[in-house]
Order: sequence, then C-alpha cells, then structure tokens
Amino acid sequence: IRTQPNLFIDLSAIAKGYGVDAVSDLITELGYKRSLVEVGGEIRARGVGRQGGPWRVGIERPQEGPPEVEVVLPLSDRSMATSGNYRNFRMDDGRKVTHIIDPRRGSPVEHGLGSVSVLADTGMEADAWATALYVLGAEEGLKLADREGIAALFLTPEGSRGTIKSSPSQSFPPLPSSP
Repeated sequence: IRTQPNLFIDLSAIAKGYGVDAVSDLITELGYKRSLVEVGGEIRARGVGRQGGPWRVGIERPQEGPPEVEVVLPLSDRSMATSGNYRNFRMDDGRKVTHIIDPRRGSPVEHGLGSVSVLADTGMEADAWATALYVLGAEEGLKLADREGIAALFLTPEGSRGTIKSSPSQSFPPLPSSP
C-alpha cells in the first residue's frame, strides 16, 4: 500500500530483461531446447540456431536514422541488453536530452557515449548492468565493468563522419572483424 501519493518505483531499467527471462523460461518449460527471445532490444538465447551454431545477434550502431548493425555476435545460453541515447531522446535548444536519468544528479545523462551492450546469464542482469554502465559513461563504466568482470561493449560516436569507437571490457568476447 502506497502511503505517499507522489512516490513511485520505476523498474524500467530491468523490466524488459525480466520479461525476456520470463518468456524464455516458459518456452523452455514447454519443452523447447532452442529459442531466441527479444523484447525491445533485450535478448535471451538458448541452445543453438537453425544452422547448428550459436545464434547471430546484431548490436546496432548508436546513431539516429535507419538502424544499421555495427557488430554481429554469436550468442548461446546467454543474454544481451543494450542501453543508449540514439532512439529515445528529445531535442531541447539543440541539446540531446536522453531518456536515461543519472540518479546522482536526478537529471538526464549528459555524455557522448552512444550505447553499451552487456552479456550476462540473465536478461534482467544484462539489462540492469547496461543501464548502470550507460549512466556512468564510457570511461567510468569501462573501469567498473573490468573491475567486476562484466562483459560490456561501449560504442561512442566520434566526429561528424559517423565513425564509432568500440571499447570492449576485458570480459567481452573478441569482436568479429565485420558484421
């Protein structure tokens, strides 16, 4: 029972990851050994894909406009979540205002990181870490990911030519050479 009318709990930092886990678990309970579940960018892969190898999952370039794949990863019996500033934002006097709030300041995140993708055992864990690392930004987030053994990939747009700087944590698998 909520006693303070202006008090809310927002679980959106883990909700889609939790949903992916719940659907994936249900599919497994129904007897299926192979599945790929995606909810709003959060993914849970079980078993192998149709070709008999790991599922191939794309990480999108953190840019406005039509979606483009930046890197394709093999994924099997793991989850992946991505947080970023390139889909849900608004412009305010020429400044991009993201949908992700930095709880240290109580206002939208303000840094140049485009996205961070996290691999974890569950969608909820990947979703929570992706949001937290995005809030911290590329430099601080990468330090935390390395210290905690989190498999994370930070993608930062550089300059006006559309180049993307990839910064994987020590636990992130080697990046393929091209999508």
